[in-house]
Amino acid sequence: MDISTQKRILQDFVNIAPYIPLFIDEPVSVAVTNTETFIYNQPCKEIPVDCHIGEPFPPGSTPGMVMQSMERTRRPVPAHVYGVPFMSYAIPIWEDRKVVGCLMIAKSIEKINSVKDAISTLADEISQVSDAVGNITAEIQTVSENNQEIYGLMTRLLDETAKMNSILGVINKLSNSSKMLGLNASIEAARAGVAGKGFAVVAKEIERMSNDTTHSAKEISTMLSGVDKQVNDVSGKSRETADSVSQQAAALQEIAATMENLSTNVKVIEAYIQKL
Repeated sequence: MDISTQKRILQDFVNIAPYIPLFIDEPVSVAVTNTETFIYNQPCKEIPVDCHIGEPFPPGSTPGMVMQSMERTRRPVPAHVYGVPFMSYAIPIWEDRKVVGCLMIAKSIEKINSVKDAISTLADEISQVSDAVGNITAEIQTVSENNQEIYGLMTRLLDETAKMNSILGVINKLSNSSKMLGLNASIEAARAGVAGKGFAVVAKEIERMSNDTTHSAKEISTMLSGVDKQVNDVSGKSRETADSVSQQAAALQEIAATMENLSTNVKVIEAYIQKL
């Protein structure tokens, strides 16, 4: 390949270079090189890559890497080089199976870095929310278990009060029988006259004990009725709490699932951004 052909091919790329930014929706700088120097440079104000025409490029620069590898090169350029960070894309220019230069495009990565930071912050916040949801879920589970225990205790207490009511029924029967016994004893004592005075005292004592037992049984029955009512109220509240806890647990599960999906999507976005 003669020098004139090489120059013509490179000039074709120089002629096309000004139109390249028109195909890209964001500001880019464009440069063309031969195997040693820059032969065209079109910077933009967002990426002021100052490459002087005819200026040799360092071996470690993007053009130097393309000349060495003879392959498409993509590399980030830190801010300290030209004042702003950007991503440099370069492709070799071939002629007759020989690399005669390269075409470079510089694309700003400030927005990409801003998006990366925002995504990273979002990922951290999602992680914190997920942890908080997990902690709340664990606490709700504990509340649910405690509520179940309370409900079980209330149920057993209702069973015990039912048994006590049965015992009171027996006591009332005994009290009524004692009353009848005391009444009969009083009648017999009256018939016996003076000889039945001692028996009359016993009969009165039996009647007094029967009345006391009946009175105490009524008080206990009243107390048990109050206990039954309170236990039923607590049991009803416990059921309402259990339903509310179940609803909250279901809502938290949905939130946790949403957080997990959101975290997965954020990871996908992060992976995509890393390729930009």
